[in-house]
Amino acid sequence: MSSNIEAQHVVVTGGSSGIGAAVVARLQEQGHTVTVFDLAEAPDGTPTEIVDATDEAAVIAAVESATARAGVITGLVTCHGIRGQFVPALEMSLDRLRLLYNVHLVGTLSVAREIVRRLNGVPASFVFISSTTAYRGWAQQADYGTAKAAVMQLTENLAVEWAPLGVRVNAVAPGHTLTPMVQDMIDKGYDTAPVAQRTPLGRLAAPSEQADAICYLLTQATYVTGQCLAVDGGWTAVGK
Repeated sequence: MSSNIEAQHVVVTGGSSGIGAAVVARLQEQGHTVTVFDLAEAPDGTPTEIVDATDEAAVIAAVESATARAGVITGLVTCHGIRGQFVPALEMSLDRLRLLYNVHLVGTLSVAREIVRRLNGVPASFVFISSTTAYRGWAQQADYGTAKAAVMQLTENLAVEWAPLGVRVNAVAPGHTLTPMVQDMIDKGYDTAPVAQRTPLGRLAAPSEQADAICYLLTQATYVTGQCLAVDGGWTAVGK
């Protein structure tokens, strides 16, 4: 993956669609071996382990299977996730809130640590997916925004803890991105014009642009760890 990280086998969770699929495509273009961890098969024939990231036994089995097939996993991008409820905190389902934290936070840690347990001294690089909703306060984001903020904190904690093991841990916080999920929202009436107007670059991101940033942190930024890069067209830089 870089001059000092000989990583050629990368797991991409949630790699069957959206940003995850764009990451898979970019890594394959760079010559890396990729395994997708997802609830559905990758549409392009990329080897896929059907696994729920919150199921510890299933994660262990998937990591072992992928390692047996393609060698030690030395790269990880965690693109799996579910949407928030988009309702005021007073109306949120606590069961759904727990599920959101389980998927985003527990699922990220679950996959990452099973990979680390099998490195045996081989350097590695991980990129977790946070969100611009992890920055500051947002109405109706007391579930998704806080879950993604927890992922950002997890990134810093693991970067410190795993640096002696030769593992870099970073995160990307995507801004509004034209994924299939967002396109479905647009098709159902979601107006992206106010979002584009507030964004300094004046548009939504393409999944490939998120993949470029993710792969930079994963494969090139060899002296960067514990950081979260907002890939948001300048959204978080706006002061009002």
